[in-house]
This record gives sequence, C-alpha cells and structure tokens, in this order.
Amino acid sequence: MTSVVSARRRVIGWRALAVLVLAAASLPAAAQSMACGTYKQDDGNATLILESEGHGFLTSAHSPTEELRIARSEDVLGMVNLATGRMENWTFGDGDRTLTGGYHDFVREKAAACKPFYPVEEGSCRADPVGCLEHYLEAEPVQLRQWCSEDVPVACKRLVELYERQANEAAPKEPPPFPLPTQCDEAAKGHDPAVCMRLLETMAGEVMGKAIMGLSHAPQAVLPPEQLVELASLCQQHPREEFCQRVAEAQWNAGRLLEARDALHHACSTRADAYACTLVAPLVGLPPAALSPVPTTALPCGLYVAEHGLFSDLQFGDAGVVQVSGYAARLRARVEDGRVHLRRDIGDDIVLQTVRDGSLVGMDGTTRFAHYTRQSGAAGGCSAPLSFTEIPQPLDCPTLDREGGPEACCKAGQLLGCKLAASARARDEDWKSTPPYYAALCTAGVRDGCVGLAEVYEHTGDEALPTLLAAICAKGGATHIACDVDATRDWPALRAMVRAIAEDPAPRE
Repeated sequence: MTSVVSARRRVIGWRALAVLVLAAASLPAAAQSMACGTYKQDDGNATLILESEGHGFLTSAHSPTEELRIARSEDVLGMVNLATGRMENWTFGDGDRTLTGGYHDFVREKAAACKPFYPVEEGSCRADPVGCLEHYLEAEPVQLRQWCSEDVPVACKRLVELYERQANEAAPKEPPPFPLPTQCDEAAKGHDPAVCMRLLETMAGEVMGKAIMGLSHAPQAVLPPEQLVELASLCQQHPREEFCQRVAEAQWNAGRLLEARDALHHACSTRADAYACTLVAPLVGLPPAALSPVPTTALPCGLYVAEHGLFSDLQFGDAGVVQVSGYAARLRARVEDGRVHLRRDIGDDIVLQTVRDGSLVGMDGTTRFAHYTRQSGAAGGCSAPLSFTEIPQPLDCPTLDREGGPEACCKAGQLLGCKLAASARARDEDWKSTPPYYAALCTAGVRDGCVGLAEVYEHTGDEALPTLLAAICAKGGATHIACDVDATRDWPALRAMVRAIAEDPAPRE
C-alpha cells in the first residue's frame, strides 16, 4: 500500500499524531474516538482491523499479518506499520464507514468496541514508532538489536539485511567474469581509454542483464558465528514469519542446517499456510546425521530425490553427467570447494552439500532447504567425471559500435564480434543466420557459442547443427568444450520437442 501524502507532510502529520499514540492507553473511554472494527479492502484482498485507540492489524490470505500503531485526529488516521516501517495517513469517510488510503478504499464490515490499548514501555520503539522508524534504514546494529528485542519486526529484518551487507562488503572480491582487454591496460601498447570503456560497457550490460532477469546472483557471504547465534536467539524470542525465514536462510548458507530448521519452525508457527511451512515439512523428523554437513570428496552416483523444488529428481551417472527429470539438457557435475556443483547453460550453478548420512542438501538459491535422499536400487557405480577445456569470452572488438563492426571483428578472428553478431540475430529471431557466428565461438573454445548452436536447433530443427557440434568436438579433441555441450544435450528429447512445436498450430511467443 502506498502513501497518498508526501514524505514531508506524512512525517509532519505523524509528529502531531504521535502524542495521541502515546496517550491513547490513558484516555477515558468517553474520550476515545477510534472507529474500531473490521474493514474490508475494496478488492477483497486485505482486511484492516482497528482493535484499540493505539493499535490494529493488516491481514491478507497470502501474507503475514502486519501490526500497526495507529492514532486518530479528526478524520485522519495515522498509521505506522511495524512490519514494513511505512508511515501513512488515511482518511475516514461516510460516518466512519469507509477508510481511504493509498490506492484502495476499505469499507467497514463489522463495528466493534475498542479493546484497551496494550501497555508500552516508555522510551521504547513501540512507544514512539515515528521517532525510531523515521530513519531506521540508517540505524546501527546496536540500535536495531534493541528495537528487534522490543518485537519491532521491521527492525529485525533490517538487522539481517545489514549483517548480510557488511559480510558481503568484507568478503574477498570476485574476479571479473572476463579478461581485461588490452585497451584497458595502461602499460600496454594498444591502450585506448575510449575503446576500453565501450568494451567494458558491453560486457557490464550483459552481466547486469543476467542479474535483472534472475539468471545470476552475487554469492551471499557467510555471517560470523556470533551474529548467527544472536539472530537465532532473536528469532526464537520473536517468531515473526519473514524475519525467521531470513534467519533460516542465513543459517543454512553457513551450513548450520539444524539451526536453520529450527528457524523455519518458528517462521511457520504463526500461520499454517506460510511458505516456511512448505519448506520445513520435509525436514521434520530427519535425524541429526541428515542435517550435518561433511566435505564432499567424490561425486554422488545414482538417483537422488527431494520432496520439493524445481530440481527435485537428480540422476547422477557416468562421467559426471546428471539427468534432471523433465529437462532436455543434462548437467555436468564437479566437486569444488567441498561441494557438488552442477553447471547450467544459463544461470548460476546448482550447489549441493553432502551430509553425514550420505544424502545431499541444496545450498544455492534454487535448491535451498531441499533434502535429497538416495533411492535404493539405483546404479551402484559411475565412471569418473570428465573435465573440459574452454576459454573466457575475450573482449577484443574495438569497432563494436560501428555499423557492421561486430561482423568485421568476427571475420578478423576477434571473438567478441562473433558474440555480438550472434546475439543481435538471436534477439531478432533470425535464427538461420546465427550458426556461423556461434560456430566460430564454439570452435575457439567459448562455451556460449556451443550452447548457442544447440539453442538454434531448438528453434529451427536443423539437423546440421548437432552434426556440426559433434564435428567441432571431434576436431578439437575429447576435452574440447563442444564435447561437453554435445554430451549434455538429450537430442532425442529435443527432436521430440521440435516436432511437437512444428505440429502445434497455436502461435507461440
């Protein structure tokens, strides 16, 4: 819900109403003017409950209940949302039968006598919600901890956010996903600041595009142990749904799986249909060994199944190839930093952690909280994983912003030109003209080029493309990246998909 008044007017108005908020509990009954009762949002999606002179609740079927501090001055209802930190002024109308705020009207469904306003400790955030939450985004951890201990949900959530930001800022910086161009090296003969900027802007745009589309996420650094213990304690004392789920994510990310399960229990405790209840259900009853991480030293083998998640069935087979139920592309597994990484064509790796009883748990954003159990009767042994040779995408096309520049670069063997030329044609859905550019990339060892050839096949059904990919593999040798992409395509499934699309007359986006 969005305020209909400016931030300045809102704060001024609330400072005037704050006196009423603090005094509401001591007002005699005859002086109380709050129109207590239940108000229904005009679209039926939310319910506002004004319970006393000083507090109320905002509820909806699919969101946690949000507690409000309220005060009335004539026909204006001032509200501080303790769950979000928002401050708004709404307006009573039609003899208190309606309330208008943001872009919605609320209509009184049932009037009720006001209950006594609960006592608040003098000097606490609940006693002066405007004073403490007006600048809560700038508050230091010590202040947020105090407000969280007073059961102010937005302060608890902000404390987790601040800890995570501090951990990320202190973590070692990730190396750039592409080599620095010669034009950006001040000591190099070909140093050219203008060209350097154009090249970096091109690749930065691609990196940002993946992030915006949710295909790539910066890794979340692990919080220090003392902060994890503190957050677990605050969650136990104040089991708010959103806060405790964030705490569970932080605990799981740190490998504290049992503590994460406890936090999910707390997140689930206030609302039976909370998302946390879906997450914790498969973890209930698991013995400690099933939630005790151990370093992974070898790839799993056989079928592993989780009760929920986008990737719920993982069949680990020979050479590190993993078949995912319902997907036409297989994944290639490797052991890295004591965990199992499954490489995807687009997006971040799926990351799995071995636990003491031999099962697996998901550690990335897609599989977090998933517990994978090895199915009996699965294959007993798998051949060793393979590794492949690839090169990062070079930034080597100084004429990329000229008309025909990418094509000229590609012809001259500058691979950024090949990538840009292929990407432009793919955006225009000119699939038939993209293979030469993708093939040049793939032959040179850039994985995106090999994946691009497979993508073009999905759009065209051109049988020359699997043959081309296999030929690049054969020419480059068994460790060429084209061999990996070829082996991780389920070509029969892709052919069936292409035929189904061709036979379906319905237009497709």
